[in-house]
Amino acid sequence: MRKHLPAVAALASTLALAAPTVAAAAPAPASARLHGWAELAPLGRVPDPTQLLTLGVAARGGRGHATIQHVFDRGTDRQFTVRVEVRVDCLTETAGTVVLTGTADSTTFTTGPALDPVPPLPGTWHPEVAFTFRPDGGDGFRIAWSGIPRAVDGPPVATACQAPADPGPELGTVRGRFTHRG
Repeated sequence: MRKHLPAVAALASTLALAAPTVAAAAPAPASARLHGWAELAPLGRVPDPTQLLTLGVAARGGRGHATIQHVFDRGTDRQFTVRVEVRVDCLTETAGTVVLTGTADSTTFTTGPALDPVPPLPGTWHPEVAFTFRPDGGDGFRIAWSGIPRAVDGPPVATACQAPADPGPELGTVRGRFTHRG
């Protein structure tokens, strides 16, 4: 399985692994909501037509669900997909920045016919992850993701209810949008 973890690392490095976290913010009130879906690309870059990166979020207070998916070599027999399903455990807001943290309930891989299948990750591996949403100056957000650890036995990349000190490169919305109500 370790030979296939580079795929996980590729997804994580595309979105950057976070540094240690900073002090925890107070969880948002139960009425706080973050909802939406978007295709994302590194901020300031033209989307790569051979890749597709999407994020969907439905969170209210400290509960909800998020799915991030990255498709590599799209439309070829070497297509490779990494999909991470996240159970939201905290939604916070500080100075206009919204942070969503949660547990990666599952990480799945789908391979094209020209690739060997990737064995599943251990069912006991559920790392904490974080998404950071910063206002983009308009009515949208710049988004960063903590990624997942580079190895099953790697150090954590996020802590519940804490904003990463360095959330990594920001992603911009290609299409779709997120709405937040505090």
